Amino acid sequence: MQKIILLVAVLCLSLAGISQKENSLIITPGVGIGNLKLGMSEKQALAILKSEVNWTDYQEQLKSFASDGTNIDSVIQFVLGFDSCATFSQNPDNMPVFSLYFNNHRLNFITVSSYTATEEQIEKVKLSNGLALYTPMEECVSRLGDEYSPVIYGDYDGDYYYYKLGIEVVFDEGRLTSIGIFPSTPNFKSLITQKSELLKKQAAEVMAGKEEE
Repeated sequence: MQKIILLVAVLCLSLAGISQKENSLIITPGVGIGNLKLGMSEKQALAILKSEVNWTDYQEQLKSFASDGTNIDSVIQFVLGFDSCATFSQNPDNMPVFSLYFNNHRLNFITVSSYTATEEQIEKVKLSNGLALYTPMEECVSRLGDEYSPVIYGDYDGDYYYYKLGIEVVFDEGRLTSIGIFPSTPNFKSLITQKSELLKKQAAEVMAGKEEE
């Protein structure tokens, strides 16, 4: 009788573990979140998320980032390059994705944000190494390592690109609140050096144009 009870208990725990895994939204650095993968076309990605989007182009995004005082040459979307950005008007029901960037009609950056997420979604989002939204900054850096490049804007210091892994982690009040997913880019720092002058020139031009408006 005890053996039967033990077997039933083990089975229940196994089923619970499988159910929890199936319900989780796993972020794999350099790959994607759940069934949303880097490299997908606009049609494929939007078919998964099924939510209304606002489209902006490179120039509009450039103006938005530059207006916030961001050093454009430290932002991986601009270093990698993109043609269009889809921002969701309402949070998709199946996952807390805030924006998608496409280059040559292929998805190359995904923003997952706690600010647009429901509590249920926040509980489901997990990095493949077990980290979750709202994890303390110290624990994230301890687990991910210190080989990262910071995004520079103003006095803020809480946005890191783990460029070899293909993951961005953003912190607010010391907790993980946003995650970016992009292709592993081991040569990120050399790309910055190559593109810095051009990106800064583009940012200056768009800001000069804004002042004339």
